[in-house]
Amino acid sequence: MKVERGRDGVRVERVTKEVEISLLFSEKGTFSGTSTLRFLDHLLNTLCHYSGLGIELERCESKDDVLHHLVEDLGMCVGAGLRELFDYSKLSRFGEATVPMDESLVGCFLDLSGRCHFEGGYDFRGSVEDLPLEALEEFLRGFVRTSQINLHFVVFRSGNVHHTVEGMFKALGIALKRALEPTNRSSTKGVID
Repeated sequence: MKVERGRDGVRVERVTKEVEISLLFSEKGTFSGTSTLRFLDHLLNTLCHYSGLGIELERCESKDDVLHHLVEDLGMCVGAGLRELFDYSKLSRFGEATVPMDESLVGCFLDLSGRCHFEGGYDFRGSVEDLPLEALEEFLRGFVRTSQINLHFVVFRSGNVHHTVEGMFKALGIALKRALEPTNRSSTKGVID
């Protein structure tokens, strides 16, 4: 994976035998381009809107027609962009949000700790529109791994799966926005690496 900081954000490129992904990660607060999956695009747009972060997908292409690879690697690219754009030691680090979406109620809790851990709090089976939820779980795992954050979801109530999953991405966006606020407090260790 190639990760390069520029004036307009962080350019991330991942080219393997399975995928070709190129994106610009920034603080623009908008999503553009397409992952080729309508519901994943909807979730990424939601994430950008609520976090204030920007993802401009320039290329997102599967070479082997395995959806799992495309979605997981896209999560890795988004996470790498986040990690490169921000110095976690100068940020609030912790963020949380609880979001009701109709009958669903979802909490997101995160720490920009430099240590990766993911707890989904949800049974990622089935699909929503064109997105298998097992692939979405791999997107989140890839995102956590390369962004080096600690991310927990708690699904207090679930009904319509679309509402639950969209609520997760709204909560993630809000929690990220809170965690990315600048602060003078640093880690008790004095460094986050």
